Amino acid sequence: MSGLLRALGNFVGPAAVMAAGTMGAGAIASFLLAGAWFRYDLLWVLLPLLPLFVVSADSASRIGALSPSTGILTLVRGRLAPALAWVILALIVPVHFLVTMGQVSVMVSAFSSLVGLAPAGAAARLPAAVEVVLSVLLAAGVLWLVFSRGYERMQTVMSCLMVLMFVCFLIVALRGLSEWRAILAGFVPALPPDLPVPGEADPRVATSSVIAMVGAAIAPAALLGLPYMCADAGSGRAELTRAFWQSVLNLGFVFGAYAFFVLVAGAFALYPMADHASFADVGQASAVLRAALPERLAFLGPVIFSLGLFTAAMTTLVVAAQVTIYFMLDMAGKPWRFTADNRRYHRLLTVFVLGAAALAPFWDFPALLKVILLMGVNVVAIPLVYVIVLALANSRAVMGEFRAEWWRNLFLGLGLAVSIALAIDKAPLYYRMLLG
Repeated sequence: MSGLLRALGNFVGPAAVMAAGTMGAGAIASFLLAGAWFRYDLLWVLLPLLPLFVVSADSASRIGALSPSTGILTLVRGRLAPALAWVILALIVPVHFLVTMGQVSVMVSAFSSLVGLAPAGAAARLPAAVEVVLSVLLAAGVLWLVFSRGYERMQTVMSCLMVLMFVCFLIVALRGLSEWRAILAGFVPALPPDLPVPGEADPRVATSSVIAMVGAAIAPAALLGLPYMCADAGSGRAELTRAFWQSVLNLGFVFGAYAFFVLVAGAFALYPMADHASFADVGQASAVLRAALPERLAFLGPVIFSLGLFTAAMTTLVVAAQVTIYFMLDMAGKPWRFTADNRRYHRLLTVFVLGAAALAPFWDFPALLKVILLMGVNVVAIPLVYVIVLALANSRAVMGEFRAEWWRNLFLGLGLAVSIALAIDKAPLYYRMLLG
C-alpha cells in the first residue's frame, strides 16, 4: 500500500499541476485538429517536442526551488534587465486574459452540450444574456474550487482532473490504433501540403498546426509560472532529483501519451469525414467520439468528449489566471504566494477571472479556434522566456552548484533556436488573425 501511495505521489506536485494546465483546451484543440486536418502526418512533432518540454520545464522549476523567496520577474529585473521583465508582463497579462476568455468559452460550449443547452447547428449560439450568466456562474464555481482549501487542495484536484482527462481521451483513440501502419508513417518528419477549406480563402497550413502544438506544450507563462509554483509547494534543493523524475513522468510520458491519443483520435474519427477541413468548434469536434466508439455506445461520445473538454478548459483557466496574478504581484513588489491569508491575491484573481468570463461571450470566434490561435500568439514570447531561463539557470548567484549541465544547456539552446524560427515564420500571420 505504501508503494502505491509513493507512486501516486509522483502525480501530485507542481509538475502535475502544470501538466494538467498544459493538457487543457488549447492542447486538445491543437492536437485534435492537427489529426482532423492532416491525419497522422504531424505525429513526428511529438518526438522533439517532449524532451524539450521536460528539460525546459524542469530547468525553470529549479530556479524557483533554489530561490523560493524571490519571484522570477524580480530575478529578471535584478539579474538581467528591468525592461525585459516589463516586456514579459506586457505580453503575458493581455494574452492570458484572452486565454482565460477562450477557456471560459470552451467551458460554456462543453457544459451546454453536456446538459442539452447547445442550440442545433454548428454556427448557432446561446442567447447573449444566457451565455453571460452561464460564463460568470461557471467562473465563480472555478474560483470557489481554487479558494476552498488552498494550494495543496488545488494540486490534488488538478492532478485528479489530469487523470480524468487522460482516461476520457484514451477511450477516444483505442479504435484508431488499428491503423498502426499509417500511425508509424506519421513519425517520419514531413510537412503535408496545405489543406483547402471549402468557402474560405485561407487554407489550413501545416506549419500553423506545428506552431499551435509547440505553443500548447511550451507556453511561455507556464515555464515562468513553474518557479512560483515550486516555491509555493515548498520544493527545495533536496527535492531537485525527485522533481526531475516527476517532470519526466507528468510532462513527458503522461502528456506525451495524452497528445498522441488525442491526435490519433482526431485522425481516425474526423479526418475521413468529407468536411474535416472545416472542423473548428466544440459541437463539430464532439463527433470524434461518436465515430470512435462502438455503435451501441455511440450516444456516449459527445458526453465523454464534452466532459473531457470542460475539465481541460477548467484546468488551463486555473493555471493561466494563477500565473498571471503571480506576475502582477511580483512586479508590484507585493507578496505573491498563493496562501489563505493573501487577500490581495484572492481579490486580483477574482476580478481577473470574472472579468474575462463576463467578456468572453462577446468575442465572436469559434471556441476551439480561440484557444488554438492563442497558442500561436504564445510562440512570439517563447524566445524571450528561453533567454531568461538560460541566463538564470547558468547564473552562479542564483543556482550555486546547481547551475545547468551541458546537456541541459543543449536542450535549452535548441528550444531557443526552434522558438525563434517558429516566431519569425508565423508571427505576422497570427497577429493578422488576432486583429482581423
